[in-house]
Amino acid sequence: MKKGMNKSAAIRELHTKNPELSAPEIVAQLEKNGIAVSAPLVYQIFRKSPKGSGKKRGPKPGATKVKTAAASPLATADLYASMKNFVEAAGGLDKAIAILSVFKN
Repeated sequence: MKKGMNKSAAIRELHTKNPELSAPEIVAQLEKNGIAVSAPLVYQIFRKSPKGSGKKRGPKPGATKVKTAAASPLATADLYASMKNFVEAAGGLDKAIAILSVFKN
């Protein structure tokens, strides 16, 4: 064992050189080198080591929150004016409702 190297570092080093080795194989390999480690320690190091491409985990699919804009008086007035323009452009309220029914489930 290198001077100043601890058991966890030795496990990590061996695991990076040979990632296909299992925990019992790593224990046996380190014992040949004069380092006494236990299988639970190896499993603990495996659990704490980074996996994959190093990307952070994101939210689960479908678990996104929908952000809604705060209803300010200005936004409400703008929405009212837009709706009024839409109804007038459609030719009346009944025609506007008929147009919007396309979007109904």
